[in-house]
Amino acid sequence: MKNKFTQATVDELKQGFMYDSDTETYNCLFCNAKYETGNIYSVANFFVDAKKAMRLHIREKHQSVFDALLSADKKQTGITDTQKEFLTGFYDGKTDNEIAQSTDTTASTVRFQRYNFREKAKQAKIILALSDLLENKITENDKNSKAVEKTPNDDGEEDKINIFFKSISPLVLKNYSVKRRNQKFILKIIAQQFESGIIYTEKQVNEILKPIYADYVTIRRELIDDGYMERKPDCSEYWVKKN
Repeated sequence: MKNKFTQATVDELKQGFMYDSDTETYNCLFCNAKYETGNIYSVANFFVDAKKAMRLHIREKHQSVFDALLSADKKQTGITDTQKEFLTGFYDGKTDNEIAQSTDTTASTVRFQRYNFREKAKQAKIILALSDLLENKITENDKNSKAVEKTPNDDGEEDKINIFFKSISPLVLKNYSVKRRNQKFILKIIAQQFESGIIYTEKQVNEILKPIYADYVTIRRELIDDGYMERKPDCSEYWVKKN
């Protein structure tokens, strides 16, 4: 049941069951009952489809979704036994005085509990919204990360990267090709390790290039010669050349 509760959405929790598209079954959140789509079931003297059968099952075996959720383990709900009494009273439509009498408290205590539950519900909405935003951001970051690993993927560049580089992250060059066309491609990829608009010292340039290729001096010089980067005449400052 714990796994079902964890996997279920708010709407699924409210209806008391989940639909599994892989098995094409409706699965009760409170027991192991399941009903397969396409079949007709006899439940409580009714012949119904799978979804209706599940709703009747919950009513017959678990009284109601509210009762079934409320009877779940405190570790899952965070609701104490005393709070369950108040919630049951609210759900049954009892007055504050009636609930106070059944719980051996005062009407003011009941009103406070009613207010407290409403405030917790508001907080829960914000937590759910933050959780959804966080999950969406994680998914977006994963997609972006995968895209970066594959970039560039136009006109077979990914295949070229695999030919000339040992790895992409971190970027490590296998060998500096003797063919000029390949050299231009290699230099273009290496130049992407530098950010546009940033001024680098020669030491900083070397620190970026050293892990990429042992002969970093050659790479640094050819980045300049091929126009990917520019530098001051005294070599004190380097920067990415604007296109």
